[in-house]
Amino acid sequence: MLIIGITGGIGSGKGLATEFFRSRGAVILDADEIARELTSPGSPLCARIAEAFGASFLREDGSLDRRKLGAWVFSDPQRVARLNALTHPSILAEVQRRLERLRAEAGGKGSPEVVCVVAPLLLEAGWRDLVDRVLVVTAEEGERVRRVMERDGVSEEAVRRRMAAQMPPEQQIAQADWVVDTTQGKEAALRRLEEVWEAVRAEAHA
Repeated sequence: MLIIGITGGIGSGKGLATEFFRSRGAVILDADEIARELTSPGSPLCARIAEAFGASFLREDGSLDRRKLGAWVFSDPQRVARLNALTHPSILAEVQRRLERLRAEAGGKGSPEVVCVVAPLLLEAGWRDLVDRVLVVTAEEGERVRRVMERDGVSEEAVRRRMAAQMPPEQQIAQADWVVDTTQGKEAALRRLEEVWEAVRAEAHA
């Protein structure tokens, strides 16, 4: 079983890469999706976030208002660090638990050949040892800003604050086994992903 880490800055196109690997039969462990599960209404992690930052970041149903919290947190690097310190251990533990379960099933009928851990902060959080190989998805900075503004309906300033809280692309690329640049659009990115997939399959079958 080969474990691929998929990472990249906000607006880089990680979703496209994730869906490509999913379509090829890879099992996807998405850190953002796991974070949503762990912060469901009434969850211990949701309670800890409310205790640390205030109950105003909870909706009436007890769920976490991620957009409101994100807008507030990303205005201050210290808040970002505090939130990461609060949430990352729980998310990491759950990713590890799921990987161990998949490893235990490896070799059995229907067990996956490829597992992808999708995490924007894979490298910043020190999770490199979780995976065998790293795929970094990137795009030109202005294109990333445009995508996020269009997708999330936020200002350019808000996008750039979030980008500033992430590892610079050149530092991510320096640690990558494969790089997929999505600046030129979906078709060009998919062609590059096909090349990466061939390399992944060859290694998974080695």
